[in-house]
Amino acid sequence: MGKIHVLSEHVANKIAAGEVIERSASIVKELVENSLDAGADQIEIEIKHGGKSLIRVADNGSGMTAADAQLAIQRHATSKIEKAEDLDHLLSFGFRGEALPSIAAVSRFTLQTRTADAATGTELVVEGGHLVKAKECPAAAGTVIEVRDLFFNTPARRKFLKQDTTEFGHILDSVTCLALANLQARFVLNSGGKTVLDLVPTRELSVRAAAILGDDWAKQTLPIQSEIPHAKLSGLIGKPSLASGNRSQQFLFINHRWVKAYGLSYGLQAGYHGLLMQHQFPAAILFLELNPHYVDVNVHPTKQQVRLSHESMIKSMIERTVAEALKESGDLVPSFREKEEKPSAVLPAARFQEPTAFRFEERMASPNAPLKVAEAVVADVVTKNVYARPLEIGKGLKITRVLGQVHRTYILAETEEGYAVVDQHAAHERVMFEALMANFESEHPASQGLLLEETFELHPRQVEILKKKLSFLAKLGFEIELFGERAFVVRGLPAILKDENPVTIIKQFVDEEETGRTQTGLKGAQEGVAAMIACKRKSVKAADPLTLPAMQGLLEQLARCKNPFNCPHGRPSIMKYSLLELEKQFKRKL
Repeated sequence: MGKIHVLSEHVANKIAAGEVIERSASIVKELVENSLDAGADQIEIEIKHGGKSLIRVADNGSGMTAADAQLAIQRHATSKIEKAEDLDHLLSFGFRGEALPSIAAVSRFTLQTRTADAATGTELVVEGGHLVKAKECPAAAGTVIEVRDLFFNTPARRKFLKQDTTEFGHILDSVTCLALANLQARFVLNSGGKTVLDLVPTRELSVRAAAILGDDWAKQTLPIQSEIPHAKLSGLIGKPSLASGNRSQQFLFINHRWVKAYGLSYGLQAGYHGLLMQHQFPAAILFLELNPHYVDVNVHPTKQQVRLSHESMIKSMIERTVAEALKESGDLVPSFREKEEKPSAVLPAARFQEPTAFRFEERMASPNAPLKVAEAVVADVVTKNVYARPLEIGKGLKITRVLGQVHRTYILAETEEGYAVVDQHAAHERVMFEALMANFESEHPASQGLLLEETFELHPRQVEILKKKLSFLAKLGFEIELFGERAFVVRGLPAILKDENPVTIIKQFVDEEETGRTQTGLKGAQEGVAAMIACKRKSVKAADPLTLPAMQGLLEQLARCKNPFNCPHGRPSIMKYSLLELEKQFKRKL
């Protein structure tokens, strides 16, 4: 008797119905999960054109008999469950019996399979849901499925597929997660004739993580393990230095099934309380082993959304375990290239020892010159804070003298008509932004070679993003080359950034590119990079104390800006108040 059988209507009606095929990645996920359920430990995936023209998955699993193969392409035919009660303790990836018929209905589908004890194999060819060929064929033990011309018979759905690189990115995500959860299997992923992943079996999660995400990533992780009644937690968590601006580095598994469980993500985030900046998300690979009775995966056709019993207890366990691991580590200091700078400088390469040595000529000649931070306000500079002639910012706002700082964040200045308040961070952001843009837009941006070349690794998905942006970054003055399959080497950076860590800037740029926060046009992309660097890397911050000469110098630089009124993100950099308004407040004038 064969393994495959058609579920009764009673059981089929209890299964979350719906189309399981959303895009190419959905097909890869379903086919690879079938391979794993069949006991395969060798799985090879071949992709062409992001899966639109070809998806091929070959495995060395148990294979199927001719009768089972015929049943497998019928709706609700499965070997995973028999009765409704089986839904309460699922141990397999698949169970609905929807995947193969759904895939075959929207493609040109070929299945070849053979069991280990059979002399010959079986081949089925299905086009648009119609069986057009069934015959014996020579085949290796296991199963090979080819899916060609996805959505060829449903053009309305095909047009919603994204670019090949985008679709392949989703496929890579699916294979990555399946590989992280199944260390015992070898995974080979080819795209366009090139091998993207070749992962050998291993017993160590850190080894598989390093092979997929890079050695640098794996070295910045900590192992965790914990257990409460009915739940066991294990995996790797990233140190705070590994955090990024999105959750793309969070891999969550329940009973080795990759899931999207925001409740668990919140528990993970809570474990980093006080260690991450706002809108930063930790990296982690977490495995929860739960009694299947307490997990409902029969919620959505993709089986990625789940319902959990006792979710609050599980979240608390994750939070507590993560917090304890981070506390016990004792080494959360990020590793990066330290810059040698004097404690009194807010920007590198400070040239001035004392406030009285500040030279306005240097400030005027170099818009990128550093601002001097004051350790104490010098009492005898009152006569030095008056401009020889009014400093005009924009049209009509004429500053006559700088009065000082308010809460080390705002510069207060007297104008011909009243006074102005300048946000020192927003103002310096604007100054730095325009200086960076001037460098980027020059015909030959000045580039500074590195004394020691720096190498770094990225996730395979980010590798493709950076490869596409290398020519753009070269126009800005970066010198970056591919250095192996997943590594890059930096040999130079824009001269205006010579005191910055180039790897930090590049990784931050890739993060923002991946989440869609950068613009696609050259001009817009240049502005995005300049704004990011000006805000996060180069500018004077709120609460930085400045000397009066430094404040004067900043206003002089702001006055030379094309748009001195806003920071690159649109926040106002300066506000003006008239003497008349002040006199009205003090009831001097009605």
